[in-house]
Amino acid sequence: MNRDRPMGVKLIAAYLLLKAVALILAATIVHTRPDLWPGAKEFISNAAINVVVPLPYPTAFLYIAVGLGILFLKRWSRKIIVLTNIYGLCRMAVGSILLMQIDRKFLIAQISSQYFAFNLVAGILILIYLLRPDVMSAFGEPQ
Repeated sequence: MNRDRPMGVKLIAAYLLLKAVALILAATIVHTRPDLWPGAKEFISNAAINVVVPLPYPTAFLYIAVGLGILFLKRWSRKIIVLTNIYGLCRMAVGSILLMQIDRKFLIAQISSQYFAFNLVAGILILIYLLRPDVMSAFGEPQ
C-alpha cells in the first residue's frame, strides 16, 4: 500500500487550515472590533456551520481536525470532506433553485458574492481530486 502524501492532499490540508485561521480571525474581529473588517460577518456566514446562528469557532476547530486528518492520510477525513462537499454543492444548487422562484434579486446578490464563487470552484475541484483512484489508494481505499 502506497502511503506517500500527494501534493494535492497537502494543498487541501493547507486550504482547510488557512480557512480555519481566517474564520477564527474574522470571528474575533467581529466580536472585538467590527469596524476593522466590514466583510467579516459575510465571510463568517459563508464559511461557518449555521445552526440558527453561525458557529465560527466550532467550525474552525472542525476544519483544523479534518485538515490535520487529511494531511496524515486518515480515511475518515477524506470521507468527511467528500460528504461535506457533496452536501455543500447540493445545498448551493437547491438554494439557488429555490431563490430563483422566490427572490431573484437576492439570488443574484448571493451568487455574485466572491465567497460563493470561490466555495463553488474549490468544492468541485476538491471533490474531483479526492475521488480519483490514485488519491483513494493513497488513503488505503480500494479502487
